[in-house]
Amino acid sequence: MIITTFKKSYIWLSIFIFYAVIASLLILSGDDWAWGSEEGWSRLENGFDYYNGRYLGNIIEIFITRSLLFRIAIYALVNTGIVYVTWLLLNRKFSIPLIMLLIISMPISIYGETYGWLAGFANYNTSLLAILYILYVAKKKQPKMIELFFVGIIAFLGQFFVENVSVASVVMAVIGLLLALFYKEKKAVFIVWLMGAAVGAYIMFSNTAYHTEGNMREVGGLDFTLLFTTMFTSWSEFYFKDNLILIVLFTIVLAIIGKGQKYLVGSILVIAMYFIIRNLVGLSPASLPYYLLVVEFILMCIYLISLLIIVGKSKVKNEHKRYFYTYFLYAIILLGPFLLITPFGPRNMLLTYMLLVICLLLICDEKIVEWLRKGNKFVVLAVIGFCMTFIMMHVVNKIENHTRYDQLVEEYEAGAKFSTLTRLPFEKIGHDLTPRFNNLQRQRQIEYYNLPLDIRIRLSNYVHIEPEPPYGPIEPKYLR
Repeated sequence: MIITTFKKSYIWLSIFIFYAVIASLLILSGDDWAWGSEEGWSRLENGFDYYNGRYLGNIIEIFITRSLLFRIAIYALVNTGIVYVTWLLLNRKFSIPLIMLLIISMPISIYGETYGWLAGFANYNTSLLAILYILYVAKKKQPKMIELFFVGIIAFLGQFFVENVSVASVVMAVIGLLLALFYKEKKAVFIVWLMGAAVGAYIMFSNTAYHTEGNMREVGGLDFTLLFTTMFTSWSEFYFKDNLILIVLFTIVLAIIGKGQKYLVGSILVIAMYFIIRNLVGLSPASLPYYLLVVEFILMCIYLISLLIIVGKSKVKNEHKRYFYTYFLYAIILLGPFLLITPFGPRNMLLTYMLLVICLLLICDEKIVEWLRKGNKFVVLAVIGFCMTFIMMHVVNKIENHTRYDQLVEEYEAGAKFSTLTRLPFEKIGHDLTPRFNNLQRQRQIEYYNLPLDIRIRLSNYVHIEPEPPYGPIEPKYLR
């Protein structure tokens, strides 16, 4: 018992240290430059009015862009908490390294806009932890009064991070309450959740930013003309096609639990193979004809429907099936609004991705669980490999970031017409680390690094020097 407790404490400490190291290596970028400057303070003094209702996320962002110690502490605590609460939500049935592996192997586009970007972390990782805790308590048969109290507080405070999570939290609470009524279970946790989430959402969306015409966060700014285009491109891309590892793992699990369902299993194997090859050859929606995108969407729907049927007919425990279908529904609800609302990016997928990970583990039967236990040493090695790789990439980016600004200033002082800003080797593990165009973010970048205001920058990506794009309409080649 003591040895087991020590091993688990060692694992949690290792995870905490990993995230602390990543936090210390993160490079401020994009919106971070604004939050870390006087612009951030002015937004706070104005109560974030006309900006957004992400009150807690904004405040966290202001402090983590200014204090390295606070950044390390909050980043490590929140991200370790995500692993911990996920482990609890799954009844401690799966090893901690396995959960960590599934988290850290998320699509790099999601990582770059959440774990690799302070502004993304402050809003998306924090709201993820809040929802996971509520789901953990909601799953308990007899939650304690103190847990109900925390659910109410967290449901309320969790509304001040991300708009789609705020809306989804209310809907999820309603669905949970209806299911509790149907199964004649305890309803208190869902009532408390709904009350806290509803009040928080009301306060969030009372911000004038959501009621000002022309504001990108305007609630009434729905564009139905883009519904199908979004559905066939970015929406299905982020939800399904980019999740190569999850597609592979779901297909393997379904093939194991789907005995006697050879046609359904065969269909998902063929469809999965197509999307795996598509992913490996690097195809993107921009390079495919519209009719093929429609076909891919149909294939995705067939895969997902087959998945639901196979799970329903499998010998997975009924309780696990119930939570699988509930979380799967939640995962879709979270992304539903983005069929009509912009902006929509990989960061909006974080909570959905985690719910899909939980769904994957819920449908693992005892045979799979036993195999995972026997192969835990290999899982640990894989986690160590992933963690060391990410640390290495962040270290290289950090070193190169210092070097490139020194080079930039040297060229300016030497009288060069254009000063070269070298792109970082691993741009994808962050967000907007090197603004491509002479836009608002470029100006914020210049101000944050105290560069000469009249400096003219061109970009280098280690292969060739690329001049600034022409003013006026941007040529298609710059949109790639």
